[in-house]
Order: sequence, then structure tokens, then C-alpha cells
Amino acid sequence: MATPYRALLARPGAIRLAAGCALGWLSFTSYALAIVLATEGATGSFAVAGAAVAAFAAASAALAPVRGRLVDRRGARALLVLAPLHAAGLVLVIVGCAGPAWAPVVASGLAGAVVPPVIATARAAWVEVAGPELTPTAHALNAALGDVAAVAGPALTGATAALLGPLVALAAVIPGAATAALLVALTAPDSSRETQPPSSPHRFWGVLGESPGLRTLAVCDGVLGLAFGALDVAVPALAREADATGAAGVPLAAFALGSVACTLWVGATRRHAPAARYLLGTFVVAVALPLCLVFASLLGVTAVLVFAGAGFGLLNVALFELLDGVAAADRAVEALTWLTSAQGAGLAAGAAIGGLLAHRGAHDALFLVAAPTLLTAAIAWGRRAGLRVQVAA
Repeated sequence: MATPYRALLARPGAIRLAAGCALGWLSFTSYALAIVLATEGATGSFAVAGAAVAAFAAASAALAPVRGRLVDRRGARALLVLAPLHAAGLVLVIVGCAGPAWAPVVASGLAGAVVPPVIATARAAWVEVAGPELTPTAHALNAALGDVAAVAGPALTGATAALLGPLVALAAVIPGAATAALLVALTAPDSSRETQPPSSPHRFWGVLGESPGLRTLAVCDGVLGLAFGALDVAVPALAREADATGAAGVPLAAFALGSVACTLWVGATRRHAPAARYLLGTFVVAVALPLCLVFASLLGVTAVLVFAGAGFGLLNVALFELLDGVAAADRAVEALTWLTSAQGAGLAAGAAIGGLLAHRGAHDALFLVAAPTLLTAAIAWGRRAGLRVQVAA
């Protein structure tokens, strides 16, 4: 399994790009907890903390396609403009924590509005850095780094907050995100484009309006986000009911473990076309997550989530590869940011609705974990033909 990854990292610029991805994922997965801890610690209000995170997430998701379009038009060095603006926004959040309750909320929205699309830019850059043979392996490595960061980022943030204070934990995220943007911007080939992409007839929707396949992926990502948003609430609720609050992170870590293992395996083998792997991944998730309703204990859900994580790893790598077929190369960054927006909207809605259901019991919240996965599989199967359409670069 190690041979394709060894060959990939031997490519010029690959280690630097991988480091940028790792730092980017680590920073982005830490934002929510870091903002919550900092604002709650300063204001004493979880309501304010929740509003700050919501403002950050909403601004980030709403403007992600705009930032992606900027990078597609101006090249990867546009990250070097967005990164300092984003860092300044996070500094304002820290400063705002000493002011009135609305200050960190507004500052969080400003910081979210200018998040540099590091991972989307890196995904497009891997195509050229890795070459045709190793591009799927590169996408798998990128996805695996995201899975590891989803566990490591919040854990490091929590530990930093406990040892040094919540404001220090938020401050620690700033250099990581800025360094990630710098590494990716300096590594991405042809960082400044010689020609502008042709103007799109879909001025607002951009590449999303041009590509039926991308619309299918965006809808699936949004619906699946409902399930994962609810899962983030249902698992802690289940742990609370079992009087094992300290073990709430174990099931989610099991999900990440299954995803990382499957992702790395797929990147080393690639036995099937990405469209087939994407469909298979949605089916595995659609079978696994409803089983949480059957095995509704903390141990049972942990076991099920290893299986569900493997399915997610399968579809996530395939999704990265499918983007090369459903969107032209000069729209690659914007394409992934549309998926980021769709998934972010789904996660937010799933967490909000799941939280309401969890008040009645964790089992009720698990229904919202199960149902969207079945719909996702149905949509992916019904629209499968569009996932195989290749567009000209």
C-alpha cells in the first residue's frame, strides 16, 4: 500500500503541498471549537458562543463560491490576499471577546467571509503536481489528512484551551491557516493565470449552473450533511444517557478511523471508476447509519460508525476525483467550494434539528442520522449518468 504514496511524495512540490493540506485541515477543523471556547469563556454565554460560530459558518459557506471563483480567475496567489484578511478577522474575534457581546459575533462573521479556500485550491493543484497516474492517490491522501485532522484538530484545541486558556487556543489557529495558504499558493503550478476563464452565462451560480453532475454532487453533499450534523449531536446525547459523557468522542473517532483506513486503501488500489465507488460509498453509508437505530447503545453505535466511516471514505475520495470530470479545470476551485457550501448548510441544519430532537432523546436524533442517507443513495443512483459526464478542460 505504501508504494503509491511513496511515489507521490517523491514528486516535486508534493511534500510541501501535503504539508499545506495538513495544516489547512488542522486549522479548519479547529475553528468551531476554538471560537466556542473563546467566546463562551469571555462572555459566559453559550448563546453568544453559538451565535459566533453560526456567523462564522454562515459567512464562510455563503461566500465560499465567490472566493473559489476569485482563485480560479486570479490564480492560487489570491490566497495570499485572503490569508492576511482572514488572520486579521480572527484577531478581531479575540479583541472582540473583551467588548460587548455582539463584537465577537460580528468579528466571527467577518473572519468567516474571507476564509482562504486552501483545500479547494490544493485539490486542483494536486492534479498537476501528482500527474495523471498518481492524481487519485493524491486525492486519497488529501481526504485522509482531513479525516485525521477532524479528530486531532479539536483535540489539540481543547488541550490548548485547558492548559493555556481559550483565547490562546484561538490564537494558535491563526498561524496554521496562514502558513497553509502560503504553502499551497507557492506550490500550485501556474499560480497566476495567463488568460481569464470565459464568462459564465450563469453569473450567480457559475459552474454550478453549468454542470448537472456538480449539481448532483452538491445536492448529495447537502443531504448527507443533514445526517452528519445530526450525528454530531446524537452521539453526545447518547453518551449522556449512558452516563458516559467522557466517552462521547469515541464513536466519532471510530468513524474517522474507518474513513482513514478505507481512504488510504482506495488511494493505493483504485480498482473501480470513481462514479462506481461514489455510488458504492453512498450505499454503504445508507446501510450503516440506519443501523444506529438498531444498535442504539454507545458500544453498538461505535461499531456501526467504523463501517459507516469506511463508506464515507470511499465516497469522499471518489468525489474528489469526480470533480475533475464534472467541472472544467479553470473552474476547479469554485466547484469544490460549492460542495463545501452545500455540506455546510446541511451540517448546520442537521445540528440544529438534531439538537431539538435530542431534547426528547438520543434515539429520536438518530432518526435524522438515518433518513437522509437513504435519500442521498436514491439521488446518487437516480442521477448516476451525470456523474460519468466528462467536460473539456
